[in-house]
Amino acid sequence: MKRTVLTLIFLLIGWMAKAQVWSVGGHFNSSFAQRKLAEETPGLHLPTLSGFLIYEAPTLPLSVGLEFGYGVYGSKLERRTDLYEGFSDELRLRRNNNLASGMILLRYQTNPMGKIRHFFEAKFGTHYLYTRYKIRESILSEEVIESGKDLSSWTLGYGLGTGIQIPIQAETGLFLELKAAYQTSNGLRFLTKGDASFNPLPGGGGTFDYQIRRAPLELMTFSVGVIYVGVFE
Repeated sequence: MKRTVLTLIFLLIGWMAKAQVWSVGGHFNSSFAQRKLAEETPGLHLPTLSGFLIYEAPTLPLSVGLEFGYGVYGSKLERRTDLYEGFSDELRLRRNNNLASGMILLRYQTNPMGKIRHFFEAKFGTHYLYTRYKIRESILSEEVIESGKDLSSWTLGYGLGTGIQIPIQAETGLFLELKAAYQTSNGLRFLTKGDASFNPLPGGGGTFDYQIRRAPLELMTFSVGVIYVGVFE
């Protein structure tokens, strides 16, 4: 299924490369866990940044495009002296919980010629959640002693939303965009901040234990950003 979604994205990129009416923009997104995800991770908040590229049909109130997003929804720093056997200097263990996504967008403009433009949006694509760690001697150290992934998981996601575009400089095509959307996904396995713990051995070294969460990525997302309509004209 992942291959099918990636194939659709690449085909869409090729088709859009021939298009002439483009819009480009970016959002700051604030997402809050819903339903099963909220039960599994109470109070979970996912901040992300996203960028999108959209082709607007010149004679129809329809748009199609791509959106890519990334965010860190948890970060934990530990200073430990027992990570390695026979080594007692203090080391910094940093662990980040990350979310990356790639989505196909479909938009319907209800009043494309209005001063304040309203639209409905549907999206479909993939989410990739992964937890990564790095061990360094200090915050200024460029050399990484050890790094790796604790856990990673792909899932298919989809969502519906609505938004408005308010002109900032209408003559140049620059609009403020406000949007709200609900999205869900297939189930996936992931970690949140504090879900990894270190069990040290008496002589140094040890093992990590993980409290793995299982839930679909059900989110209510509020977005604010800008869009530049007709960017390549």
